[in-house]
Amino acid sequence: MDVNRLRMRRAAAIAIVFGILALMATGALDRLMLGVFMCAGLALGGINAQITWMSIVRITDAETPSKQKLALSSAARLLILTGLSIVVAFFTRPYGVGIFFGLAVFQLILVLHTVVPEVKGLRQQP
Repeated sequence: MDVNRLRMRRAAAIAIVFGILALMATGALDRLMLGVFMCAGLALGGINAQITWMSIVRITDAETPSKQKLALSSAARLLILTGLSIVVAFFTRPYGVGIFFGLAVFQLILVLHTVVPEVKGLRQQP
């Protein structure tokens, strides 16, 4: 099994746990819709990570990998994701802002889950 795929699955599992905790916390505060939008942000973050992974693999496996293709792919994906998030947050305010919290939490989970093992590996090298 590919280590990177395993890390993505673990990050998704952690995000699901955070989503459940967000729903429990916001439900207890009588703000359940905020928790729903946080879960939507976590899901969007997961979808973005999967699309990013597929895009990187497709571009690097090509006969002539191009930094321009990678940059354009990233820019388009981030533009669509940001635009969708802003529209959702605007039309469902005040709870729609939770989508940004969910996106931020997923990115934090993904970064910490992929960087920490690499740092540990670097420390163990002579």
